[in-house]
Amino acid sequence: MATGNEFWTDTVKRLKKPGNNKEIVAVCKATLPPPDAFSELAIALRKRIRAKRKEKAPHNDLIKQLFHAAVWQNFFSNIDACCLMEQADSCRVAGQSLPRIKCDYNLIGYEYLDLLGVNDVKWIVDAWGEPKNHNQARMINPELYAQTVARYKLEKEREQRSAGRLFGGQQLKLTDPQFASDSKAQPPHPATDASHPSASGGLNHINRNPTIFIILAVSFILVVLFLAT
Repeated sequence: MATGNEFWTDTVKRLKKPGNNKEIVAVCKATLPPPDAFSELAIALRKRIRAKRKEKAPHNDLIKQLFHAAVWQNFFSNIDACCLMEQADSCRVAGQSLPRIKCDYNLIGYEYLDLLGVNDVKWIVDAWGEPKNHNQARMINPELYAQTVARYKLEKEREQRSAGRLFGGQQLKLTDPQFASDSKAQPPHPATDASHPSASGGLNHINRNPTIFIILAVSFILVVLFLAT
């Protein structure tokens, strides 16, 4: 996803130099759900939390943002279509679901949230205590998860139809029989491959190419003359 004329990753790199972590958080949130965006979002939030802790300033809102980011990442990590779509389309579909994902700490906990590190969990437990349960985000949001998967599938089909029109109406898939047969085909044995130089067909290839024959003949004559002297 681009921000203006700049791709989001370039924007993040530019903002990192002066340490504009607040702006980085905004950019990453607008770019979700690609995995890199979640990672960069968590990094920026951690930096802000450390700064607040150093100042002994309130930072519960940042803890909440970090936890929500981890829940969102867990929710979308189980949707394979997320990584198989154009990023702009993926962001649009995700944008419809993100605000509706329930991020109840006592229901989701932290054990299944891969985005959280050891220090992240410590900060969360210090702020909110231990949760009552640990669950995958999709288990707490089953209906929304099903709706999101359905939207991804519809969007993917739309992309395939567009690609089909672009390439003359033919949509080639890796699951098509022609691809499956090619992937299973074994290369011919060198001894039986007619195109292999060591095979019997190699001489026919030379005979069909007069240039190669002339070069071989001249080379033979030069060897004979050299031996004669």
